[in-house]
Amino acid sequence: MCDVAAFREAFPQFSPDLVPDGRVAFHLRVAGKLLPATRWGDLLEEGMGLYAAHQITLELEAAKDTAGTGGINAAAGPVTSETKTVGGLSHSTTRTGAAAQGNALSGAGQYNLTSYGQQFWALVQIVGAGGMVV
Repeated sequence: MCDVAAFREAFPQFSPDLVPDGRVAFHLRVAGKLLPATRWGDLLEEGMGLYAAHQITLELEAAKDTAGTGGINAAAGPVTSETKTVGGLSHSTTRTGAAAQGNALSGAGQYNLTSYGQQFWALVQIVGAGGMVV
């Protein structure tokens, strides 16, 4: 089982100054409840860490959002271009999220929103898949 210290060692970018221990512990507990140990086996700690890193990244992006959207726009990635037209009323926004860049993983849904989520989804696809004969 992954704990806060092991998480911080694997993901040093989430320092205690940036993310309090309580938030890391919360997401690790949720991961521990969602990921069955019998299925994840030796990859359980990696899965829990990537799941927590994904959720924390979304939380940090949502915290930056000042538009009152609860982070929905922030999770879609930073705005790279925006067009406004007053006469005739037009508005266009382009974001850099994985789906916008065309490198979204099929069926990964919200896990495409961060690189940690994409790595987590890649593990989900192989965990429990069984052996392979080459």
